[in-house]
Amino acid sequence: MPFNNDEQSNTKNLVIALVLFGALIFGFNYFFESSPQNEEVKTEEIQKIEEGSVEGGETPDKGISVKEAISKESRVSVENGCVVGSIDLIGGIIDNVTLKNYKQAVSKDSANVMLLTPKNTECEFYYEIYYNDKTNNENLSEKTVWIADDERKSNGEVNLKTQTQNGLVVERKISLDDGYLINVTDRVKNASTSDIKISANSSLVRRNPNVSNYAVVHEGLVGNSSESIDEIKYKNIEGKTKLSGSDWFGYTDIYWLCSIINRDKKYSISYSKFGDNSYSVSADTKEDVTIAPNSEVELKYSIFTGPKDIGVLKKYGNKMGLDKFDMAIDFGWFFMVTKPLIHFMEILAKIFSNMGLVVLILTLIFKIITYPLVRKSFTSIAKMKELQPKITNLQKLYSGDKVKLNQELVSLYKREGVSPLSGCLPMLLQAPVFFCLYKVFFVSIQMRHAPLFGWIHDLSAPDQLYIFNLFGLIDWVPPSFLQIGVWPLIMGLTMFLQQKLTTAKASKTAEKTSEQKMQENMMLFMPVMFTYICSSFPVAVVIYWTISNLIGIALQYHTNKRLKR
Repeated sequence: MPFNNDEQSNTKNLVIALVLFGALIFGFNYFFESSPQNEEVKTEEIQKIEEGSVEGGETPDKGISVKEAISKESRVSVENGCVVGSIDLIGGIIDNVTLKNYKQAVSKDSANVMLLTPKNTECEFYYEIYYNDKTNNENLSEKTVWIADDERKSNGEVNLKTQTQNGLVVERKISLDDGYLINVTDRVKNASTSDIKISANSSLVRRNPNVSNYAVVHEGLVGNSSESIDEIKYKNIEGKTKLSGSDWFGYTDIYWLCSIINRDKKYSISYSKFGDNSYSVSADTKEDVTIAPNSEVELKYSIFTGPKDIGVLKKYGNKMGLDKFDMAIDFGWFFMVTKPLIHFMEILAKIFSNMGLVVLILTLIFKIITYPLVRKSFTSIAKMKELQPKITNLQKLYSGDKVKLNQELVSLYKREGVSPLSGCLPMLLQAPVFFCLYKVFFVSIQMRHAPLFGWIHDLSAPDQLYIFNLFGLIDWVPPSFLQIGVWPLIMGLTMFLQQKLTTAKASKTAEKTSEQKMQENMMLFMPVMFTYICSSFPVAVVIYWTISNLIGIALQYHTNKRLKR
């Protein structure tokens, strides 16, 4: 491969590379990120809707507030160690599920995360089961009144009962396991004197889903069908779509999953859009069921409403025989790397109480793995500096013959055992690692609201101790392009020191040309650019990069000293 060492050409190529690289990173920042200030506003809006403090206690769009809905007398509560909720006896709808162990925000007085929300509220999200009596043209639907058994069970079990005018009796048992699974068992009886033919449908209905619009993680519908994982964005849902071979399907947010569980694929799964920004995931009986007089059938349903914790999803997947249930987590294109990483992080999280230590350990592990390549890179860079006088002499000697110049340079590199490209290899290898870690730190629920120390209360969020409001001394939230925190500054400083160590003392005998000085100045500008770009990254990513830079500085300093001996 010929080498073009003309300095003006090198400078031009470097300028183009930096412009393209900057455009790539700025594009990444624009499409993958959203302002933390906007996220806080979203949280405040959700709390207002739940508390009924919007527009005089009602939701702007529809019906009543969440607080008013769950305070109705026609409700029965359910609870276990992980979730608490209630069931609306008008329709027998499960429309209130709150996670006990997860808060909406970092503050201690923040409300818990509510996954299912009552019907007739702005962001209604509920699970309903209804039956169609095709013989008597009668339905058990959202208006059906259910009666709760006075005898309450201590294991989170609730018993309901209802009956139609034509003799269809349904006895419903709703039970919680010890985690996030809600099981419903319906005993459907025929108390009439003739056959009754019925069809059954269960649906997870959601209206106005709160979407963060991060391009780095999927939000919308997710599930398996025909041994593949389907991810459908809300904007791509039109009409009704039937699936084949699906044993779980539902709605995914960044950290939460609400999914219908179709054990043994007994039901036909479909999803649809109806009305304005309303969606439904349904499980229907594949064939009508005929019930003889004084006979009964038993129909079972299950839904998962909980966190996208890889350990939790793996446990349920194995327990219920669900194919790729843990793939509800958006591992991304590099899932062969990100999935084991999240598994490993979960193991480390159980050993260490601070996720900051987990970030440090991951950094050290990656540095140890890449140490041979990094050492070779630093050695090659140092040797290239020492060869600079010889390279300059060759450039002067063969300034009029580029072919001969390239031949002589190749011979020089072979004799000295160096390659001008070897310094780029570790950077190329670390780029996918960086993006994988970014993905892992972003989607891993272990990172959500995980504190470090000092002012860092959430490793999954950007550093919010901003320099442009004097680190909180001024009561002012800067606009997004000025939200530069302390950790990005530290990272930029370590990157600057590393660049300075790379470009300093090229050779005492070689005089730098103006083009070389320009290249060095442009390379030193990169820390400034990265400081700005990474200010919106999760602080865990910035901490990883900072520690990685510090280790790199130590290794490069040690390599330079060793080569001088």
